[in-house]
Amino acid sequence: MRSIMVSKRLERRSLAMAKANVQTGVDAALTIAARTQDWLSSAGKPAEKAREAQLMVQEKFDAAIEGAFAAQAAWGAFVLKAAFGGVRTPNDVSFGLAGIAQAAAKPARMKVRANARRLTGAKALP
Repeated sequence: MRSIMVSKRLERRSLAMAKANVQTGVDAALTIAARTQDWLSSAGKPAEKAREAQLMVQEKFDAAIEGAFAAQAAWGAFVLKAAFGGVRTPNDVSFGLAGIAQAAAKPARMKVRANARRLTGAKALP
């Protein structure tokens, strides 16, 4: 028996978050490698390289704003659930907070994934 009891749903959510973090790390590495190669090559127009740099910065702002709104919505849902008695145990609190973290990170994960696909030409990454 475990010394600290963790619910199965919290374990599943934690594992899903860990898998998503690993995938995002791989996608980010692919994106960085592809962009670095493009920027350092003599091929390509400077305007295209500048556009990609601008896109990179804009995507980060967009993901941060979308993540903040998603976290705010998830927080509101969590507080509402707590107000009506749906949060009764420490595991419920942990599960809810993990959901807020997932919601906040999702826009950035999606952008990183899309960039890895676009820049590497991959149809789909595992």
